[in-house]
Amino acid sequence: MTHRTKILRSTAALAVVVPILPLFGSTGASAAPLTTTITCSGQSNISYSPPLTNTPQATSITAHGDLGSLASPGLCLAVGATVASAYYDESFTNPSQSCSSGVATQSGTRVFTWDNGQTSTFPYTTTLTSVGGQSASLRTGTISAGRFAGLSAEQVTIVPSLDPLACAGAGIAGTTSQTTLTIGP
Repeated sequence: MTHRTKILRSTAALAVVVPILPLFGSTGASAAPLTTTITCSGQSNISYSPPLTNTPQATSITAHGDLGSLASPGLCLAVGATVASAYYDESFTNPSQSCSSGVATQSGTRVFTWDNGQTSTFPYTTTLTSVGGQSASLRTGTISAGRFAGLSAEQVTIVPSLDPLACAGAGIAGTTSQTTLTIGP
């Protein structure tokens, strides 16, 4: 074997081994490996009290989300961690909510509970976009405590178009939306 062949084989072996080394965990008890990336899809169920109408009013909003194997459909894909599912619950009051004002807060904190019982605290800021009566909210921030602390996170939720007849009448008491959470560097 020539010297050049030995160098090429050594380089090839390092190219295979080095990228997977971080996948074997970290030395810190709560630190996540730098290569950790999680993407979970699922559903968000949001209830409104009183129901949303065309008239802005103070509204209590409660969100419950199921991600991964808890949702149908739902899936979690992870690199550097083992994750099958998570859920969250969040409640807040919007002082002026209506069918046309969107369905997200500007900032808040969501706590995800993972299938292993650990939690991730996600303080976020929301950007809301509405096109043709359909809304998409993007929550961005950094996991501040618990599992995956220090990693950036974003959650995208697509809210279905609200029924204009229901908005003009008795109102809409709840919606079910598709959502995707991504955590990673």
